[in-house]
Amino acid sequence: MRLLPPLVAVCACVVATVSAQVRYRPTETGPWRAWSFTATPTTRQQRGATAAEVQAFQTRLQELAAIVKRAPGVTPPIGFAGELFGSLDGYGPAAPGQPAGRAVPLAGHLGFGAFPLIEFERGGKLVNEDLKGGETELLVFAVNQIDGHIYGTSRPQGWGDTQLDAFVEPESGAATAGLPRLGDVFVVTKNTRPLWVPFPLADALQPIAASRRTIYESQRDSYAKQVAEFTAWKTPAARAARKAEWQKSAALMGAKGAEFLATMEKTDPQIEAENGKRLGPGGPEEKGVREAERELQEVDGVLAALSPDDRRAPSCYDGKAAALSARFRLKAGAPASCRALVRPNWDYFDPKLPRSAPQVLMIDAYTRCLRPDTRSTVRGGCTVNRALVDSMDWDAVRAWLDR
Repeated sequence: MRLLPPLVAVCACVVATVSAQVRYRPTETGPWRAWSFTATPTTRQQRGATAAEVQAFQTRLQELAAIVKRAPGVTPPIGFAGELFGSLDGYGPAAPGQPAGRAVPLAGHLGFGAFPLIEFERGGKLVNEDLKGGETELLVFAVNQIDGHIYGTSRPQGWGDTQLDAFVEPESGAATAGLPRLGDVFVVTKNTRPLWVPFPLADALQPIAASRRTIYESQRDSYAKQVAEFTAWKTPAARAARKAEWQKSAALMGAKGAEFLATMEKTDPQIEAENGKRLGPGGPEEKGVREAERELQEVDGVLAALSPDDRRAPSCYDGKAAALSARFRLKAGAPASCRALVRPNWDYFDPKLPRSAPQVLMIDAYTRCLRPDTRSTVRGGCTVNRALVDSMDWDAVRAWLDR
């Protein structure tokens, strides 16, 4: 569960609204704000975590925080107030084949914020936000998060809201500080097991088949109900009942009753003609049902044509392809535009280690700091985040992993 979106400047504390001019203090030494840690009852329950496990996990995050504080790029915190805070992240709901929350290591994040030292006038007094408040671009160290959301990849068209832990394989990018880039994150690992495994082609098509079957059956049943209601509406008995109701209403209208009856006699056949066009053969309602049926037959046909081996074989997704069989296909022999579909390798984690042990670290919310337009000279946000990543002792981080 990603609690800190990477492309949004996040306020970690209360933001002061000021109208007076702000003065930056880029040469002064700022404080390190007090450590904070969040583990809600809901996240603890989702992960089946004991109080002792949560405390141990917080201790491990504090060890990582100590490595951050030793980085020459942030020590001492010149021109900014530094803040480090931890959290236990939620889990689920579990998708088919995904282990229960209590069966995987605890996961969470360490957040780092460099809040520029400023001062401004409020109520005739000079104040600052050194110890709390402010807004900045946070840096996030995600621990033991290997689900697809962390990489920032898009979801294949057609999967909708189906609960799946599968995702489009993230593309590799240029490394930073010697750390490989996968999608939107930079990764630190020690073991050589893959972070994800192939997703079978039949499993990739099943959500589409289920969605199209639901749509077809819903449209078919709705159309049949409308046709039945319209057929009953046209019967002599229904016509007579409508006419009797008009006459009752007209009797209460006095002089305008005759005009009302004439209007209803004229309108009734118009309504019948319009509904006849809408619900009759070749009408928009019937065409919608036939189109939904064709789409269902398409995916059923693709699945039926797969051999048992092909159903279990690795798949890929090409968002630019028009035909379903080209969008979701076997990875073997596919063009480069067809990106592999994968799911987290839950066997990546070593079950012999404590649940609180960090086994993989991903640096999130950092790619925005690599864009030229964010290279501000203000001592805070991305300026400090880059200095931290470039000067951090990554060997110490690797030694911190898998203990």
